[in-house]
Amino acid sequence: MLENWLELQKFTKQVNTELERSLSQMVPAVTVNEFYVLHFLEQNAGRDLRVSDLSQKLDLSLSATSRMLVRFEQTCNVITRNQGQEDKRSVRINLTAEGENVLSEAKQRIDAVLSKYEEKLVNFGGIKND
Repeated sequence: MLENWLELQKFTKQVNTELERSLSQMVPAVTVNEFYVLHFLEQNAGRDLRVSDLSQKLDLSLSATSRMLVRFEQTCNVITRNQGQEDKRSVRINLTAEGENVLSEAKQRIDAVLSKYEEKLVNFGGIKND
C-alpha cells in the first residue's frame, strides 16, 4: 500500500508541474491554485461566493486566499469583490468577462495536459470517463 501511495505522490507532482508550466505560458499567467479559483467561481455562476467559502474549497488559509484575490483583482481584472448584501463584513467574489476568457484558455491547457495522462488517472482513481 505504501508503494502505491508513493507512486501516486510522484505522479501527482509530475502532473502538477506540467500543469503549472502550461498555465504559466498564458497572458496573464496563472497558477494551478488560481485556476481553481476561476473554476470554483464559474461553478458558482450567478451566485456570490464568499472568501471564506473559497478558502475552504482551495484548502488554503484565509490570508493566502485573500492575497491571491488581491492580485487577481488589481493586476488581472478577472474577478470583482463586493461587500455582502446581508452581512457588510463579508466579501463576495464574482468572475468578470475577462475572467471567463482566462478560464476558457486555462481549461483548454488543463485538458491538454490531463488528456496525456487519462489512462493513468483512470487507473489511479478507478473512475470511468464517459
